[in-house]
Amino acid sequence: MDAALLDILQAHARSPFMDALMVAVTHLGDLAVVWLAAAAALIAQPKRRIFGIALVVAVVAAAAIGAFLLKPLFGRERPFLAHGFAHLLVPPPLGSSFPSNHSMVSFAAAAALCCLPDKTRLATGLKVAAVTLACLIAFSRLYLYVHYPSDVLAGAVLGVATGCLAVKLTLAASKRFGRRRGARNDR
Repeated sequence: MDAALLDILQAHARSPFMDALMVAVTHLGDLAVVWLAAAAALIAQPKRRIFGIALVVAVVAAAAIGAFLLKPLFGRERPFLAHGFAHLLVPPPLGSSFPSNHSMVSFAAAAALCCLPDKTRLATGLKVAAVTLACLIAFSRLYLYVHYPSDVLAGAVLGVATGCLAVKLTLAASKRFGRRRGARNDR
């Protein structure tokens, strides 16, 4: 079923415009640069600094869990190798297929950004843009034939869980650290 969905996508969505767009979109997920830039922008704002830190924690945790724990554990062969797909538009990625780290990291970042309590129009726009970009990056991995749909779906689900947990733990650590520091300053 996974391979059949990839083949349908290749048969019906492939075009020079989509090729160029999907290569560009997938590169936005490379090394999580776009998400780390968003974190830097939040960290630069004192009111949002803790959420920028939580975003970094989410991205680093998702990348590490995917690359160092789950990929070696499952060792799933990538679809372009398993099915002899010779029309890759990107250099062949290294490592195994499950889960998609691009998807996991992107959804962890989007989930962390969605936890911002800010209800301003700008914050809402940032949240919508983050979720949209995470979805596009995940789709690009299918379009480029480097992941199966189940890799992307698992990456998205694990990413959301990681992002939400990172925010929760970062906020808890901040409150605890803030109380300790305040208690020391009162002496």
